[in-house]
Amino acid sequence: MMATTVSEEMATTLLGWMLGVEISKHGLQELVHERGQFVMNKNDRVASAHAPFEDSGLMRDVERPHDSVEEAPSIAYLEIDGVVPMTRELHAGRSSPVEGARGGKGLRYTLIGREVKNAVLYRGDTCAQLMPSRGSLLEKTYVSRLGHWKPFAHSVWAEMRRLRFDAAETTILLSDGAEWIRTLGEWLPCEVVLILDLFHAKHRIWEVSQALWGRHNTQTTRWARRQCDRIEEGHVDKVLATLERLQRTHDVEKLHELHTYFTNNQDRMDYPAYRAKNYRVTTAGVESANYHVTGARLKQQGMRWSREGASEMAALRADLFNGTWRRRTKEMLNAAA
Repeated sequence: MMATTVSEEMATTLLGWMLGVEISKHGLQELVHERGQFVMNKNDRVASAHAPFEDSGLMRDVERPHDSVEEAPSIAYLEIDGVVPMTRELHAGRSSPVEGARGGKGLRYTLIGREVKNAVLYRGDTCAQLMPSRGSLLEKTYVSRLGHWKPFAHSVWAEMRRLRFDAAETTILLSDGAEWIRTLGEWLPCEVVLILDLFHAKHRIWEVSQALWGRHNTQTTRWARRQCDRIEEGHVDKVLATLERLQRTHDVEKLHELHTYFTNNQDRMDYPAYRAKNYRVTTAGVESANYHVTGARLKQQGMRWSREGASEMAALRADLFNGTWRRRTKEMLNAAA
C-alpha cells in the first residue's frame, strides 16, 4: 500500500522510519508486482464473466455480480478520459544500435506514452452542490486500465452492471470528445446520452482566439466570450459559421482543428437542453482522477514505466481509491491458503 501511494524509494524510507522494517527496493517491487498481477487477473475474470456480447456479436444472458447494489439510479454518470505516463518499450536486439532508442549496453529502449484510460462512475443523487460554482461527488467508483479501449470497456461494463447503471432511467457519458470514447459509448449495450465537456469546448475557443489575435488583447477576449456565450446558448451552428468565415482569411491550424472538433461533436453540445434536465456538463470528476488517482503516482517527474508496471500500478491505484484494498488482501490470503 505504501508503494502504491508514494514512490518506491520513499516507501522504503517511510517503512523504516515508521515501523522499523527494512525492505529493499527490489523486494518492494516484487510485492507490488505480485499484488498487481492478482488484481489485474481478478478484474479480467470479472470483466470476462460479465462480457455483454458473444463472439458472434449476440447479447449474452448474464447474471449480475453477487455484490450488486439493490436499486438502479434515476440518473447515472460515466466520465471518461485518459492520462499518458511514459512507458519503456524494450527492443529485442538489446545491445544492437536502434535509431532513437535510449539506454546503455545490453538495455535499449524507446520511450512511448501509452494511455491509462480512466472512468469515474457515480449516481446523480450523490452530487452535492457546495456553492454555486463548486460541487462534490459524495460516492464514486474508479476504473483504470492501460491499453486499448475494448478491454477497458469490458471493465467499465462490469462496474455498470454491479451499480445497475444499465437499468438507470438515464445514463450519461461525459467526455472531451475523443473518438475512442464515442466508440465506447456506441458499444455499450444500453442507451447512453453523450455530452461534450463544456470546459473543453470553451478552452479550445480561447486557444483559437489567442492564436488569431494574441494574448491580453481586447479583440481576443471579446471574440472568445461571444463564442462561449453562443455555445452555452446552444448556437453551435453560429460558431461553426463564424469559424468558416475566418478560415477564408486566416490559415491557422488551431482554427481548422476547432471547426472539425465542433463539427464532429455538435450532436453532444445541446447545453440548454441538458441544463433544463439538470444534467452535469463537465468532466471535473475524471479530470481529478487523471491527477489524483493516476497521475500523482505514474506521472511524477522523470518516471519511466514498463508497460507491465504501469498496468499493474493503474489497477492498484483504482483499488486504493475505491476503498477495496482490505477486501482484496483477504481474497489474496484466501487464494494462497
